[in-house]
Amino acid sequence: MSEGSLETHDASHADHDDGADDRYLVRNPRQIRQLLQALIDQRSLLTAHLGGRDQSFPTAILELDEDDDYLLLDGSPSESSNRAAEEAGHLLCFAQLDRVMVRFRLDHLERTGGHGHVAFRVPFPTELVHLQRRELYRLETPVTDSPHLLFPINEDRSEALHLRVVDISGGGLAVTVPANCNAFSLQKRYDARLDMPDTGAMQVSLIVCNQLAQKLPNGVEMKRIGMRFDGLPRGGDSAIQRYIFRIDRQRSARKNGE
Repeated sequence: MSEGSLETHDASHADHDDGADDRYLVRNPRQIRQLLQALIDQRSLLTAHLGGRDQSFPTAILELDEDDDYLLLDGSPSESSNRAAEEAGHLLCFAQLDRVMVRFRLDHLERTGGHGHVAFRVPFPTELVHLQRRELYRLETPVTDSPHLLFPINEDRSEALHLRVVDISGGGLAVTVPANCNAFSLQKRYDARLDMPDTGAMQVSLIVCNQLAQKLPNGVEMKRIGMRFDGLPRGGDSAIQRYIFRIDRQRSARKNGE
């Protein structure tokens, strides 16, 4: 992986489930193997949070054992990151598969590899969360017609990040930030201003659900921050649904040559 240093987050509640994920739990070993193989096939980046620590590092699954339920997890160019991963009680991993969130826990890392390349042999997770929330249609927003999030980064709200919303649904949204941005902490609640193109600004409450390493086509490394709504003002959900409907309708019209 090209990013050698550990990223710092408030991960004290990183392995907390939000209570809505039980129906998305996958426990069938064959299905777990299929999903892990899909992560390899799609070259998905993983963000691995160290159990009990406020640190994470980017990684990927390299291969699956053909006979036993073990996987090979890529190490880091940073030896301190590898040592921290070995010492951690477990890793909580986040990834995306076909734009759907995947989350699982890895225990009992065994260091392997040589010739300067470190990897970890790890038993398959016993369960995996595959958040197929199809009832909440998620729209990838157009660059020129996107909602924006004004996100305060200090207590007196005198400084704020102005972020383009890259996808949105009635249940939440996502933004991207530079790889070294540590303004967001997992499972923490934030109050922010959401500016919608059609209806203007609204105050929203958001809880950070995941942080994913991403590499853009130009090679620039970013982080995708996924958040769910913890509070919308009256009419907020309708405003979001109207925006989604308008963008979908415009895209359909262009596709049909209208």
